[in-house]
Amino acid sequence: MNSLPPTFLTPQQSDRPYTVSEINNGIARIIDSGNTLLWVEGEISNLKRASSGHCYFTLKDANSQISCVMWRSTSMQLKFDAEDGIEIMAIASIRVYQKAGRYQLEIHRMQPSGLGALFAAFEKLKKKLDKEGLFDKSHKKALPETVSRVGVITSRNGAAVRDIIKVIRARAPQTDIVIRDVSVQGAKAAKEIGEAIEDMNRWNQVDCIIIGRGGGSLEDLWAFNEEIVARTIFASDIPIISAVGHEIDFTIADFVADLRAPTPSAAGEMAVPDTLENRRYYKNLTQRFAWRFSGFLNESRNSYTRLSRRSALRVPLRMITDSRQTMDDLRYRQAHALSLAFRHLRNRFSTAGAQLQALSPLAVLGRGYSVVTKEDGTTVKDASQISQGEDVRLRFKESEARAKIR
Repeated sequence: MNSLPPTFLTPQQSDRPYTVSEINNGIARIIDSGNTLLWVEGEISNLKRASSGHCYFTLKDANSQISCVMWRSTSMQLKFDAEDGIEIMAIASIRVYQKAGRYQLEIHRMQPSGLGALFAAFEKLKKKLDKEGLFDKSHKKALPETVSRVGVITSRNGAAVRDIIKVIRARAPQTDIVIRDVSVQGAKAAKEIGEAIEDMNRWNQVDCIIIGRGGGSLEDLWAFNEEIVARTIFASDIPIISAVGHEIDFTIADFVADLRAPTPSAAGEMAVPDTLENRRYYKNLTQRFAWRFSGFLNESRNSYTRLSRRSALRVPLRMITDSRQTMDDLRYRQAHALSLAFRHLRNRFSTAGAQLQALSPLAVLGRGYSVVTKEDGTTVKDASQISQGEDVRLRFKESEARAKIR
């Protein structure tokens, strides 16, 4: 049985060897295709902040280590100062930096390990509810095909409710929206959310319910990890969409709800389909576009097919992130090369100065020697150049004297 991944061919199946770039690209595709978000814990070491704002560091434990990258957009949102020696917990995904042929963790969210108690409580409740069957797909309710009224349970002062309303109004302006204002964080938030779900069910005038809020830290989102909220969601007869935080945020409410939306805006899209008028409008635009550009598309088909096979077009995000890291690598190498060049020039100047100093006549005079010159300034190199009774000058390092030949 072939043990290689389907991306590669065995020597018996291929008529040529792979290049190094093809192997790295294949490995990246395998990791990208099956990659999921994961939690990781470890100690930061060798932290480097590039001028671009990206951070590169190693995450290690007692037995192993792995390189990590955190892009500028993520590092700017940190609520603490990351530095070597700090124990952290992070949400990350595995990626491949193809240029260097190494895998690394791409950090999406990071916080000190002091919050480990909350993570432990989260995992404990998650396992308990999962064992009871609250997460089973068999209990998930489908959204109705026609939605005329949507219930929204969130804070009326948050950005989430504005995003939901904006999306629903754009997609299905005829849909009614009923908002139930609740606290979305704090000691009383979980109780208010649970009561709001029960009230919506008793009223029974909405076709689906959206619960959620905008992004935040683990503590900010904790109300949606409370057992009372999870059980109220499970008991609801009306389908519930959970829209808590951003795409990388996961709460107990997400696992129990009938649908999980990565953002509040996405929840609005899930709740209502496009109206018939919108479908007709876009169908008309598509037909007009196809008619006007059919000739151009036919002429460009061969070129398009050739370009579409390029891996860079299939995975543009990886190409961009690799370019970022390549740029940072080049900056580090340039700074190192300039430092070495300046050091080499400084050593050459020092050596040349020492050589000049050794050849200087003043250096010879400084060792106790003197220079004998005639009155006309001619340097005396041999006794045959002077005669009895002739006046001469004696040049020392700091002064000179006159003398007569005897």
